[in-house]
Amino acid sequence: MDADNNLYRWVEGIQVFTFQGDGVATESSVAVYEGDVRLSRKVYSLTFCMRFKIFFLQQRGTIFFLQETAKDRFWMLRGEVWVDKVRVTISHTWHFMPLDIQLWAFRWYHLCFTYNHTSFLIQTFLDGKVVQHAYYDVGQPVFGDYIGVGNGQAITESYSGVITQVNVWDKVLSDEDILSIAQCRADPQGNFVSWEAGWTLYNATAEDVPLARLCQEEQERIYFWFPDTTDAVAQYVCEALGTHLPIVTSLEETLYLYELVKTMWPDSDHCPVYYWSSLNDKEEEDVWVHSYNTSLIDTISFWAPNEPNGGRYENCVAINYFGTIDDDCAWKRCALCTFTEPQRFSFFGTCEPELRNVYFVAYQEEYGGLLFKSYGAYHIEKRNGTWVYFDTVKDQDIATMEPFDPDFPMGRRWWKLEREVCGQENPGRRLMLLTPCLSHHFTCDDGTCILHHYRCDLKYDCRDRSDEMECELISFPQDYHQHLPPRVPGKENSKLPVTIKFTIKSIDVQTVKMSMKLSYELEMIWFDNRLNYLNLKTNDSLNNPRLDAMMKLWSPLVKLLNTDTIDQSLLAEDANTVVKRLAKSLGRDEGAAAEVDIYSGKENPLSVSRKYSTVYACQFDLTLYPFDSQHCDIHLQIVSGQVSFLDVHPNSSVKYLGSDVLNEYQISELRVLLEEGYDSGETRVRIPMTRLYGNSILTIYIPSLILMIISYLTLFFRTAIFDVRVMVALTALLVLATLFAQVRPL
Repeated sequence: MDADNNLYRWVEGIQVFTFQGDGVATESSVAVYEGDVRLSRKVYSLTFCMRFKIFFLQQRGTIFFLQETAKDRFWMLRGEVWVDKVRVTISHTWHFMPLDIQLWAFRWYHLCFTYNHTSFLIQTFLDGKVVQHAYYDVGQPVFGDYIGVGNGQAITESYSGVITQVNVWDKVLSDEDILSIAQCRADPQGNFVSWEAGWTLYNATAEDVPLARLCQEEQERIYFWFPDTTDAVAQYVCEALGTHLPIVTSLEETLYLYELVKTMWPDSDHCPVYYWSSLNDKEEEDVWVHSYNTSLIDTISFWAPNEPNGGRYENCVAINYFGTIDDDCAWKRCALCTFTEPQRFSFFGTCEPELRNVYFVAYQEEYGGLLFKSYGAYHIEKRNGTWVYFDTVKDQDIATMEPFDPDFPMGRRWWKLEREVCGQENPGRRLMLLTPCLSHHFTCDDGTCILHHYRCDLKYDCRDRSDEMECELISFPQDYHQHLPPRVPGKENSKLPVTIKFTIKSIDVQTVKMSMKLSYELEMIWFDNRLNYLNLKTNDSLNNPRLDAMMKLWSPLVKLLNTDTIDQSLLAEDANTVVKRLAKSLGRDEGAAAEVDIYSGKENPLSVSRKYSTVYACQFDLTLYPFDSQHCDIHLQIVSGQVSFLDVHPNSSVKYLGSDVLNEYQISELRVLLEEGYDSGETRVRIPMTRLYGNSILTIYIPSLILMIISYLTLFFRTAIFDVRVMVALTALLVLATLFAQVRPL
């Protein structure tokens, strides 16, 4: 039966190989292929698949390699994994494929590479989905006469973990076929390399596993036991390990825990009486809530007979042989932490360039103890009562933890350096963080986790309130100078574009005084490539630097050229400064003892705004009064020192929020003027106005006309009432004189 007909062949069990289960690197751990492999068999297009589970990583983990032994060509076909990337080698051409996710230890992954020699397309599939692709003309076929799995001819390339279903086809499988294999719906065998063709194992073990089980992560529980702890310490330990204290919902669950500890630690004291639970009623009597979420009220716990009965004197909860009881929080009981899979811990503040030395897994190899092993070469272990950060390859202590209560390394701790870390020489002390929190979380000082965007959001989310501490937003370089504007390296003669935004709230035109009083907000936006920003929020209103940091910033000097007050500094205590998040993070700060995302000042601008109330001088031409149109300008220039290296950005704008109709004028569309004749950094904001002549006609011309008519009508008065005639004429002249006096300044 050919390979195509076998593509969807179902099987009962799959052979699984385990290499270096203890994590000790060796060159002799390998599985050698016993199938048909000859130099005459050449592959042009191919599909290369494997399923694996990492335990530990050396510099990299080599899952598969094809070699031409006569010429020592080890790189004919090879698949290698790191934490954050994979690499496929095809006929001595190397292709790194970054992953959007990071690989976890002790989890199954299915990985495939395809290469089409006609289109030159190389694709990477992780768990059945395309995650990366590239185009490259390999230029020659794949061939060889030796195939190995689980090693790469060097101890730094050896593999620690489980491998199965390694197959190579001499064609490109469809996306649907690859997804079917990844989801364990089929187990087709490759027609160039077949997993079922046979392997000879050297320092490796094999077992048969049902196909479906490879896609179902094992839910075997992991238990850590800690005797003689108070409730507060028990809550901390389990939550800082990434889980919670248990609750029991039946008597059977209670009895199971008591039998379990006897089986796991037969020589211990078995935590014989009580285990702490995650419940308490500290906030409201007889309302039992979970310590990690006080809004979650318990309704399912199995209480022992006549419990709870301690009233306000017993506000914590323990589990004894008969079920759940309320208990005194100060008593020392046993803490039991339960996991469904090994947790991944991150050790921050070490500046480790390799992620395999950043990520750790917790083990309990002795009753009440803890040991943290990295994916790579480092351990965190307790030695002679002191926690030690240890390099197992160099057999060298890196740092020792300063005494802390409770005596566990999870959370933010001070360490005494035994060798250089992040460029910091020993002896010295350094703050570092061991955390189970995921990448989108922030770790509180006590090791518990909150969502990352809750940090520095002006409200407390951590129980120890550490999320609102150390909220620095701006990272200044050592050579930063406030009096120097940002300059682009290599383009020192270029000018910094500054975007100006005017928001005018009210306009008061004084025609007689030839002036205009404005109430407005002036905002300037620019990029400062010298700066980095930390943990920017999507909500810009939360990206306000502290006052002391704001006053260290460079900002343009504003020259208001048609006012009495010419120079205005934009930065002041009443200014509003924000950083606008426009670009993605550059990554995490490897030297920070926290989850600190770094954003570039080159891609995320600074915005400084300030409110003003200013009187501007205007030049009105009243020749056509009252049928005239006028304009008044805000004439300004932005400079830096005596010489201006600044330009006004074309995206500058003005917005008017008030009424378009004033007492005398109708406001037209406002605009920002940028003209060639202007000096560097100079601009005008033009406010055009059309006079409302109806008001002048009603208040000046019509009254004058009426008075003139009245004066003229006095000529028709009888001479007998000459005195009345004179009185009316004089009154009309007096009123006209008054109107003239009012209009004369115009």
